[in-house]
Amino acid sequence: MALALLAGAPVASAHHSIDGTLEGIHADYFDAGSSITDWRLDTGASTLDVLPTSLPALSPQGNRVALDDEDPGASVAGPVTAAAPQAAPALGGHKTAVIAIKFASDSLTPPWTTDTIRSSIFTADNSTNAFFREETYDQLWLTGKVRTDGDVYGWYTLPIVPTACEEADFKNWANLARLQATADGFSEAGYQHVMYVFPHQSVCGWAGLAYLPGTESWINGDLSVRVTAHELGHNLGLHHAGSWNCLGFGNQMVPISDNCTLSEYNDPFDVMGAWGSRHSSGWHLQQLGVLQPSNVQTVSASGTYSMTSALDSTSAVTTLRVPSRYSASGGVKAWYYLEIRKPGGVFENFLATDPVATGVSIRLNDDPTRLTQSRLIDMRPSNGAADGALLPGETFNDGQLSIRTISAAGGSATVDVQLGAGPLDQQAPLAPTGLSGAVSNGDVRLFWTGSADNVAVASYAVYRDGSQIGSTSGTTFDDRTVLPGQHVYTVSAQDGAGNRSSASNPYVVTVRAANTSKLETRSADRTGPRLRLLRQRLRGGRLLFTAKASDRAGIARVVLRIDGRRVRARRAAKLSYRWRLRPGLHRIGAIAYDKRGNRSTYLLKLRLPRA
Repeated sequence: MALALLAGAPVASAHHSIDGTLEGIHADYFDAGSSITDWRLDTGASTLDVLPTSLPALSPQGNRVALDDEDPGASVAGPVTAAAPQAAPALGGHKTAVIAIKFASDSLTPPWTTDTIRSSIFTADNSTNAFFREETYDQLWLTGKVRTDGDVYGWYTLPIVPTACEEADFKNWANLARLQATADGFSEAGYQHVMYVFPHQSVCGWAGLAYLPGTESWINGDLSVRVTAHELGHNLGLHHAGSWNCLGFGNQMVPISDNCTLSEYNDPFDVMGAWGSRHSSGWHLQQLGVLQPSNVQTVSASGTYSMTSALDSTSAVTTLRVPSRYSASGGVKAWYYLEIRKPGGVFENFLATDPVATGVSIRLNDDPTRLTQSRLIDMRPSNGAADGALLPGETFNDGQLSIRTISAAGGSATVDVQLGAGPLDQQAPLAPTGLSGAVSNGDVRLFWTGSADNVAVASYAVYRDGSQIGSTSGTTFDDRTVLPGQHVYTVSAQDGAGNRSSASNPYVVTVRAANTSKLETRSADRTGPRLRLLRQRLRGGRLLFTAKASDRAGIARVVLRIDGRRVRARRAAKLSYRWRLRPGLHRIGAIAYDKRGNRSTYLLKLRLPRA
């Protein structure tokens, strides 16, 4: 996917405001850990390819915007503001059509029957429809226009052998598919979602692609909720659920610092990540318009606060939000969102003993009126994000405020929040200047002139295409997850009190499509390590567990968990642990990660009788 002005579309002049309807074409490269969104602004007279530097929350019912073009060159780049207050997507039944297509190069036998597709998307207990019903308390679901149990059309064989997966290609597939489906009674009018599913095509590096927001999505060989609900989430106006990976002194991994990078899909407890099919976090549920006003409590003073799980519909507080950063006017620019999860239903399929259910999850999020990615903060960053919750007795401190978990169990949690004492410095730094960059081996190195502040600049926030991808205490930043295409960067300065400057002027860069090696090499290895978990009975009532992993890419680390608690981790291919026998049912899990990020899990269940 690459940006280029559409034929006949005029180039806008810099520093002019352009009104129109904004829609993105979003491709999810799960294996590469990054994504690309091509944004289009329909002005009514023409359609412009644009590069937003900030975005309001968008939905199919609310994507009328104004873009302030700040780029002095040929590109149209700048901040975007909504023409009307935030509009959540419409709740209720969303009429959905699934069109199954295959290509001349595919097997004669499709990978799924139409009944299998209908079951996966509409009718099964673990279907995409069931997922949305469960996480929204039956406020949003998928239905057919012709059949209440879901409209599925196909299979249709397209006279094409795919050699590329660019916009012209997948739009052509959709056009040809609709022509054939029309003969079977399909009419696009009245559908809120049209999903095209097809056997896996290796030329497409993406797992799924969808309009953000919009009606259409394309699914590349995977009917799981992990992919289909993720792409429909984009249709509804949601962005990604990632994690915030930070380095402290000596480049040690820490929960929070001034030097962080975004891992775009690395939230294990939100379907808008790439791990699986867990419910959306409270921030995304708020954007969907599912939560009641009483469910979200804003913390404005130090004290003790309680919350309950959002698993079931309730009028109680399910989400706490604590101010994190301030704008130059003193308003809150970003928040810490706090929640506790509880296993239940079909999709909240973790253990009651897992840290997410026995601790408090904290995410650093922009205001929900903005379209950007959530960032899970990992309290144990050297061991993956799944066990990153703040457990009872633990304290999270960002230098300005502290959050301590007092209790967390059974879907309820109590925390102590201590906001910064004394008056806050509310004077923001000056905006950075001189933002520029260079492309090397598909990565982008940014550099800029440092800012001034009445006290001192603590860090710089780096944004790519409207979403923060990192922060640094210096005046350079390396973006190593950018994918080929045209991108826009901005940088803002932040002081020690959390005040943030206005953004720098945008810097537009093109990463050539030829630089696809990071997609090809990372997509080529999708296989987790080989993993074995051995046990040996020792004297004295003990068991010796030994986990062994191997992979051609090399092993990054091996982790051993017993009953949901991490007991040992090593940055090696082999791990051993002696455990004293205890009566009852126990779950022993080994997890191995290779050096390309793939992982494998080995689960062993032991029932030890009482003496």
